Amino acid sequence: MVHNRDIVKSHRGGAMNEIRVAWNVIGRRSIADEPIQGGLWHPDTLENRETLAIVMESGNESYGPDSHWIEERQA
Repeated sequence: MVHNRDIVKSHRGGAMNEIRVAWNVIGRRSIADEPIQGGLWHPDTLENRETLAIVMESGNESYGPDSHWIEERQA
């Protein structure tokens, strides 16, 4: 999980990786009583990282620090 503006610098292109902006769905919990998270996975490209960094920063400005973050996974 990446929380800051360094996400654009950490682009690892070449490998099949995906990234997303994630957030907790306020007021919703799973059967295991864990927060439910939202987000949509995108190919890990420099353009997507730059776009998702803007989305993450906007979400954090609107909903508070660390309310939105970037997640990475190997596809």
